[in-house]
Amino acid sequence: MRRTKRLRYGPERCQFGVLYESRSSHAVDCVIVLVHGGFWRWPFNRWVTSLLARDAARRGYTVFNIEYRCLGRFGGGGGWPQTFDDVADALMFVSDRFEGARLVLAGHSAGGHLALVTAARFGERVDGVVSICAPTDLRVLSENGSEPVDALVAGTPLQDRWSLTSPIEMVPTGVPTVCVHGDADTTIRPDMSIRYVEAAVDAGDDAELVLVAGEGHRAALLPRSKTWQSALACVDAWRADCGSVSRSTRRMTMDGE
Repeated sequence: MRRTKRLRYGPERCQFGVLYESRSSHAVDCVIVLVHGGFWRWPFNRWVTSLLARDAARRGYTVFNIEYRCLGRFGGGGGWPQTFDDVADALMFVSDRFEGARLVLAGHSAGGHLALVTAARFGERVDGVVSICAPTDLRVLSENGSEPVDALVAGTPLQDRWSLTSPIEMVPTGVPTVCVHGDADTTIRPDMSIRYVEAAVDAGDDAELVLVAGEGHRAALLPRSKTWQSALACVDAWRADCGSVSRSTRRMTMDGE
């Protein structure tokens, strides 16, 4: 049987994740921190991405499928900065536990948004980020009347609201990034990923767009979907690229050592 462990990265009720260990007997060389979506709201949780975590583990990856504090009555007190800090703390936990392994942040929908923000904040800890059908421009969503977005950012300083929370206003990240999006997505339209990649490339980032024909928002949560297969193929490529710059090297460069 595949091994799973429930591990805490903080003291709060929602600060934990399920670690999926692959069947491979080889040393851990690549870990995926997987972030679920669901409008940043309870009752959505790690079960949303559990099939994806199992599929990645079956393919030889170690996966940390995380929970975090969400919006809503039973969400544990999410919002800014709690939700954002939880994903960052989970990243730090995995980075310290698997020092030397490649580390990839991946997330679907709101989880993809959180992955992009976390990469922008702590790029020295990340080797790559894959956003799947993610909302990348919170300012536009708020202007269009998105209640979940307004609730998520309510605690931010007004003058810094979008520079702290909206991925498109946080480039460059310095982290290789792929945005995968179904072109039939009507929940989060693919224009979000298109514009983010354009902005990231213009800012000097290594960013790529993958548009998947005929698939919508929820299709990505199925392991056999073209959207998920495309996302995992990007991680496969990073894993195989032994010549790319590791996060330990980037950290040394950023620290001036």
